[in-house]
Amino acid sequence: MILQVAAAAVAGPLFQSVAPLQAFDPSVVFDAPAPTRAAGAFLASVVFGGLVIYRYGDRLTAAVEASTESPILSVLYGFIAYGLVSFLVVYAYSQLVGFGVGVSLITVAGAVVLGGALLSLGGLGFVIVGSWLANAAGVQDPWIGLLGVALGASIAVLVLPVVFGALVWFGVAAVGIGGPVRRWIHADKAERRAEEH
Repeated sequence: MILQVAAAAVAGPLFQSVAPLQAFDPSVVFDAPAPTRAAGAFLASVVFGGLVIYRYGDRLTAAVEASTESPILSVLYGFIAYGLVSFLVVYAYSQLVGFGVGVSLITVAGAVVLGGALLSLGGLGFVIVGSWLANAAGVQDPWIGLLGVALGASIAVLVLPVVFGALVWFGVAAVGIGGPVRRWIHADKAERRAEEH
């Protein structure tokens, strides 16, 4: 369900001129009960955030430092990351459709790739914000921070209208991912290679 939210919220306006993607009806998200949307947001945050902790837990301290240096800039760069990922998926989709590859298959694959990419970014953002808040409270376990932030964002999805709930969910994640994205954009090639290894 959160996959459809991500695809509808971000890809919908970008794909308006491409007819096959009109099959993804945003009313599915808008008509879903608020508890279902909130549960989907919580599960997506915890699952994708947990994968980030499992895979990149040793790099969280540097990511938290990057995001807390300037939270306002972090939000801006976080949404830039979302936009860049969305643009790349949309561009790849339009190229594949132009080559005559099976439209329905490419449409489903594009939605899955876009949703997975956005949720992965969201998981990273939730882990970073959760770690930051947990450290501020004197707790060193990133899981506790992740669960707390995911619960807070899912409550926002529960009580706010759909669009505002989605903005809160993506906004919290943008704060987390923006710092590392900003550092990566402004780093030189040697620094990027050092971070990758």
